[in-house]
Amino acid sequence: MKVLGLDEAGRGPVIGSMFIGGFMAEEVDVELEDLDVKDSKKLSDDKREGLRSELGEYGDVFLKEVTASEVDELREVMSLNEIEIQAFADVIERADPDKVIIDLPEPDADRFIARLKRELPGKFSDREFVAEHEADDKFPIVSAASIAAKSARENHIEELHQKYGYDFKSGYPHDKPTIKFLETYLGEKGEMPPETRMSWSTAERIVKESSQKGLEDF
Repeated sequence: MKVLGLDEAGRGPVIGSMFIGGFMAEEVDVELEDLDVKDSKKLSDDKREGLRSELGEYGDVFLKEVTASEVDELREVMSLNEIEIQAFADVIERADPDKVIIDLPEPDADRFIARLKRELPGKFSDREFVAEHEADDKFPIVSAASIAAKSARENHIEELHQKYGYDFKSGYPHDKPTIKFLETYLGEKGEMPPETRMSWSTAERIVKESSQKGLEDF
């Protein structure tokens, strides 16, 4: 039986893409405990990247990137949860597993699974789906998927640090360097970086405050 674990990284940042990570292996062959993949959120970046490079020895790794501009465009017609469901469905269809285990991103597991199955071809209607909160701590195969997603997100952010020559940290609204970077870039360029999620209230606030400041200066 082919089992696919799924998790996401980068759901909430104001800068950069969201990534869905998938890891699939034969159920009888899953020996990921040897890799120490549990508690992936607590791993250092270097440790996580090292584990990511080893995953291919145990199974197949899948990634789905949803860029900031795609998030903004899709949010005009659907919720962030629905965007995530579509991204999960993309990975599931490519992997074609017998069983899927997902780190549940919303309160109701049954509702989530029903919505996910509606995005999939009919052949998946009789496949086994498990969706649980903190699944990345409970199921090693989801822990591996989490590592794949987080590693992809971290590499993406590091590329942006290099592109702009500025370490804005995580890209999340709670990081002061992230806000400082956006404010400075907007002040200098007259627009936000193209990797900004303009539909986020954080971005809207920064643009509004900059516009008001410009009027006051005028």
